Amino acid sequence: MKLIPWSCFDEIEAYTTCAYDENHQPMNMSYHGDDDALVLKNRQALAQLLNTDLNHMVATFQKHTTNFIEVTANDGGRGMLSREDAFDNYDAMYTRDPELWLWTFHADCCPVLLYCRDQKIVAAIHSGWKGTVGEIVGKVTKHLIENEHCDCQHIYAYIGPSIDQRNFEAKDDIIDLVKQMSFDTSSFYTKKEDGAYLLNSKGLIKKQLELLGVPQTNITISPYCTIENNDLFFSYRKEKTNHRNITLIKLKQPQK
Repeated sequence: MKLIPWSCFDEIEAYTTCAYDENHQPMNMSYHGDDDALVLKNRQALAQLLNTDLNHMVATFQKHTTNFIEVTANDGGRGMLSREDAFDNYDAMYTRDPELWLWTFHADCCPVLLYCRDQKIVAAIHSGWKGTVGEIVGKVTKHLIENEHCDCQHIYAYIGPSIDQRNFEAKDDIIDLVKQMSFDTSSFYTKKEDGAYLLNSKGLIKKQLELLGVPQTNITISPYCTIENNDLFFSYRKEKTNHRNITLIKLKQPQK
């Protein structure tokens, strides 16, 4: 199993899973419309690779909302054996508890990870176009600043593998919502000759972070596009697949 790391600081670990193993077998991580036993096997293999178990991992049942939730070590294992016990209707999680892996599923949508270094908080966010226009990343970040006392100068962000602007065609229904966001978005879409637009979703997410005071130097944007790099990632737009990659993060146990 291949993992693409976000190398930020030694006190966290973060990766994106790749779509296929060395034998080109799909490493789907989502129970959505697939063989549940195979998905569970893939999840167990991932846990073993990361020297942990499924009781130290947690997932939500994502529904393109802007809802988020704080989770703790007591929530470990939720959403791992099935979707029935996952936190329903949440698209982001954060925790202060070490050794708890937070998952976010994606196949073109933007996975976003946050690390608040001063407060030792990690977050995993699913930002599809609905979450992006709803400013889920900004909402989570603002909550961490205002309610968890995170200093914006010490927040680090990773915008993971997702669809790039050159491949993200959107029509007026989406662009009309983009225009209603809380900041000037005109530089984040360009109109094509056929009347459709190319939308810079990663840029819209980055702007949400910057407007809350997160330094540009603290924001890492993955160079991978899930449409173009579909040898590495599942792409819903290209393949209409139910398969999903995950991007995940944990805070390490402090060294004694």
